[in-house]
Amino acid sequence: MSSDLVTVHQELDLADPVLVVALDGWVDAGFGMRNATEIMVNADGGVLVASFDADLLVDHRARRPTMTVRDGRVEDISWPAIQLQVVSDLDRREFLMLHGPEPDFRWQAFCAAVGELVQRLGVARVVSLGAYPAAVPHTRPVRLSATGTSQDLIGRFGAPSGTLEVPAGISAALAKRFETAGLDTVSVWAQVPHYAAGSPFPAATAALFQGLRAVTDLRFDPAPLIAEGLEVSRRMDSMIAQNASHQRLLGRLESTYDASTGEQEAKIPTADELAEELERFLRDQDESK
Repeated sequence: MSSDLVTVHQELDLADPVLVVALDGWVDAGFGMRNATEIMVNADGGVLVASFDADLLVDHRARRPTMTVRDGRVEDISWPAIQLQVVSDLDRREFLMLHGPEPDFRWQAFCAAVGELVQRLGVARVVSLGAYPAAVPHTRPVRLSATGTSQDLIGRFGAPSGTLEVPAGISAALAKRFETAGLDTVSVWAQVPHYAAGSPFPAATAALFQGLRAVTDLRFDPAPLIAEGLEVSRRMDSMIAQNASHQRLLGRLESTYDASTGEQEAKIPTADELAEELERFLRDQDESK
């Protein structure tokens, strides 16, 4: 590698791997992307392919390292790390994952270094994950939208209409770099209720896994996320029930959501429907063995 930003730890021969980009630091409502990253990275531990020099890329005063203090003695300091790893899904399909904090500095040099790695590893498709706050209710399925450079991939989810000028995250800068290399790229976004954006919202993570499967066939277990999402929804129902103005706001959000999807009735999944979804997942798992 010609860049001073990256150290390559292993040379791997992968067959047309997918690259999943999950760099934290811009917008991640309900911690949808962060939780998805933890699940994917912790699934099998992964193999470190390359690491990036955080001293050159990260403002440590903005994102300070974490220290472990025991009985007054500093035992350890954990530094932010930007890494490229090989991980695998439930079917043991290997893919590449770029994760860690979004760089604070040298964006173009970072994108160039990642672009060189991507070409070197023969990446076939790039998928970025994210979640943003939206005027949607927690009582409806999480919607996905998409941005990117491949109209075919974007069209599977739907894109924001019209022209938007918004601050860009590093995933957008990477996407433009990948586009010049002829790679299909898509950023999949989960829409999280704006009133739930500051705390974990497991349904957003489950939706991101759905979106990831739609464009890559990679599979991860939705069962824990479904259970956690039901519990979060129950807590929100209980809190909203205690405030009349919150109930009215929720009703307006539900009406707008239903009208925009052409639904006349609320499509709240029942316990039986959730059980069927889990049964389908288990059947798919058995059939893939």
